[in-house]
Amino acid sequence: MKKLLKLKITPYNSGYIAEFLCRMYMRLHGYKIIAKNYKSKHARKTPYGELDFIALKNNRIVFCEVKKRKHDTNFLHAITYKQQQRIIMGGINFLKHNPIYNKYAFQFDVFFVKLPFNIKRIENAIYLDKAF
Repeated sequence: MKKLLKLKITPYNSGYIAEFLCRMYMRLHGYKIIAKNYKSKHARKTPYGELDFIALKNNRIVFCEVKKRKHDTNFLHAITYKQQQRIIMGGINFLKHNPIYNKYAFQFDVFFVKLPFNIKRIENAIYLDKAF
């Protein structure tokens, strides 16, 4: 008798699926994905975080963070202040190493995903404060 294939979706795989769905969401809204899972060249030596993906539309760069959760109530506490600062520094680092985008406007968006297909996009969810 043939064994039935059992697919186990690990947290890594479900996170990858969530990021893929968010990239498709952005493409359907006219954005071009210019980078995914962007890390600084010096990520091991600096506090820059990984950017899940970076999108471009009409001279605006959008640095995107994806958070996948099982329950909607966990969305409120998904990104700490320290994580926000690392994401901002990652975006600034991207602009520093890609000067062709320096004149573009930019923003930091957060996607909250509850699989299979519940996607909430918060535009300008992370903003620069006076410290930068």
